[in-house]
Amino acid sequence: MSSSSHWTFLQLLQFFGPRVFFSILCGGLIGFERELKNKPAGMKTNMLICLGSALYTSLSILLAMSFSGTGHYGDPGRLVAQIVSGIGFLGGGCIIQARGTIQGMTTAATIWIVAAIGICIGIGHTDIAVFCSFSVILVLVATTVFEDRILGRSIHFSCEIMVDGAVEEVKVAIDRSLKDYDLTLRDLHMVARGKYQVLTVNYVGYHHAHKNFLLNLWNIEGVKEVTPMYSLKPKE
Repeated sequence: MSSSSHWTFLQLLQFFGPRVFFSILCGGLIGFERELKNKPAGMKTNMLICLGSALYTSLSILLAMSFSGTGHYGDPGRLVAQIVSGIGFLGGGCIIQARGTIQGMTTAATIWIVAAIGICIGIGHTDIAVFCSFSVILVLVATTVFEDRILGRSIHFSCEIMVDGAVEEVKVAIDRSLKDYDLTLRDLHMVARGKYQVLTVNYVGYHHAHKNFLLNLWNIEGVKEVTPMYSLKPKE
């Protein structure tokens, strides 16, 4: 196989076959974990990202070898470098800023590393790709278990809610929303700020419930602004 231009169909199949298989396998494993958590980038997305990265990398190798018979070699890294740039735009599309909260950072980071796994497969290092795939799954699962079982309900949160209108009705809606997301209210303070009333709500619960609670606050009539604050240290 001195030159890729002289490869037979069987040789091309032997070259691309394992890469396609491991791309679908690794991308599918990570995508399955994302699918179970109902994330926007699920199995199909991660499989295609991994497969696309592997194919682009493999093509860069073939292009670099196309004129090897004449003593001219290309740089396979030039095409691979564009994968890193391209995946950045795809990851940016997964990040959503929803009125004071940012979601999709983990999804963006996941597809970023899935692309790197695809590059590993494209250059033939399937062992590294499989090892990294299981490492990614371990991180995603272990951190979730740590947050839910180890930290439990000890995470303290705080947010400021600017209200225009019937404050008491908003308080009732906030209390109902806290219960819906299994969050426990610690205390609530209210101060006047111009023509608005600002409620400072301190509560404890799970991180994912906290994010959903903040998004739900915007559905309450009279709420003009929601400002999440840093997590508070647990009270002794």
